[in-house]
Amino acid sequence: MQYHFVPNRTDHYDFLVCGGGPSGFAAAVSAARKNLKTAIIERNGCLGGVATSGCIPYMLAGRKLHPQTQKHVRVIGGLFDEVTDRLIADGKAIEPDTIDLDFNPFGWYPRMASGIVVDDLAYKILLENMCSELGIRIYYNTDLIYAHTEENRVSTVLVHNKDGIIEIQADLYADCTGDGDLLAMSGCSFLKGRACDGLTTPASLEMQLEHVDGDALVRWQNKHQSPKLVEIIEDLKKKGIWNFPYDIFVCMQMMEKDVFLINTIRQTRIDGTSEFSVSQALQQGRAENLALFQIIKTYFPGFENSRIRKISDWIGIRESRRLDGQYTITLHDALSGKKYPDCIGATTYNFDLPDPLRPSYDPMMGDAKTPDASRPHVVIQIPYRALLPKEICNLIAAGRLLSAEREVLGAMRLMANCFQTGQAAGTAAAMAHQDTRNSFPAVDTAVLRNTLFHDGIIDPETLPF
Repeated sequence: MQYHFVPNRTDHYDFLVCGGGPSGFAAAVSAARKNLKTAIIERNGCLGGVATSGCIPYMLAGRKLHPQTQKHVRVIGGLFDEVTDRLIADGKAIEPDTIDLDFNPFGWYPRMASGIVVDDLAYKILLENMCSELGIRIYYNTDLIYAHTEENRVSTVLVHNKDGIIEIQADLYADCTGDGDLLAMSGCSFLKGRACDGLTTPASLEMQLEHVDGDALVRWQNKHQSPKLVEIIEDLKKKGIWNFPYDIFVCMQMMEKDVFLINTIRQTRIDGTSEFSVSQALQQGRAENLALFQIIKTYFPGFENSRIRKISDWIGIRESRRLDGQYTITLHDALSGKKYPDCIGATTYNFDLPDPLRPSYDPMMGDAKTPDASRPHVVIQIPYRALLPKEICNLIAAGRLLSAEREVLGAMRLMANCFQTGQAAGTAAAMAHQDTRNSFPAVDTAVLRNTLFHDGIIDPETLPF
């Protein structure tokens, strides 16, 4: 049977952003500030992505601990710093330099302490207000269902929400979905998972616990020099109590002193682009978190009086589709510190992409006992070309969709990085719209770089590493 859909209406914009996570927000705001009529379509009921809908309001990769000064250096800048500074000023986020690194409930490792934990409600409201001030139209609870292309351009997309099917036409588009939905619908080349079998890094359904004695936990971690409680888990495995496929406990304190994010479960063989796989993972993840909680409460220091505050309704997908773009950042590029004439930013974060079938082992970072394996790189630059599809000229990708070998993705998929590439995408859209061609590849990258650095994105050449 063939179905013919007639849109209920057609809406028009200069720039349409698909996805309202950090990259989508940054893309939309950057473009709107430069006078583009901009809209965001978002499948959930708020902006912010996994930080708000996924129960993990922990902004990593925006700062890096300087080994000599032991102070946190800003390494992303731009909208990321603007948003987090406003939250910190309002008492809705924690300034990393106020954290005692020797008694640290915010992740124990310096790279985790460099993260900025935020109040998720305040964060989503701030993002929403910033968009509203600029007249950005937000379509909540709206799914992208179809993209029509003509020659090398996206001409229109169809979305679905309570109003039915809506046609949206724009001059320029950004895929900030995290899963490359618009890229795939537009016929762009993409990759997914590792080359040998297509498997992706494990996913996680997050849980938050309250009434935790964080001081007791940190005292134990410091005494045993074991942030992930490996010794306790090893003993529980011998006794047949711990039967999970991962061997580490990962938790971080939230804004409230007694509330902790439990980022422990690692769900393998999950395909973030498959409804069936994600639906199964949500059911499995809730059951697994309940079982994990009973062990945490019984055996882990500081959790004796804890109780579940929430289990997320949105699973955290670390990896799915990624763009096979005009330039691919290779592992060799990253390790050798390659520089690019069209560099639009950089990351200084550790590689972080656990093995698809061994959740506690990260090929680039080591095992549970030695998780910070040293690497010869410090700064990985991001070229503008890594955001551009080969096939479509009026479409750009941002966030964890950028074109990179999957090992490199582990250092580039973090929230602050998504802000950075999103800001580059939105700024490029404003520049492309000044030209009747509306073509992202036609953007003058020297002007783009200067504009981004003027707008606060940090030139990696100025970083003190």
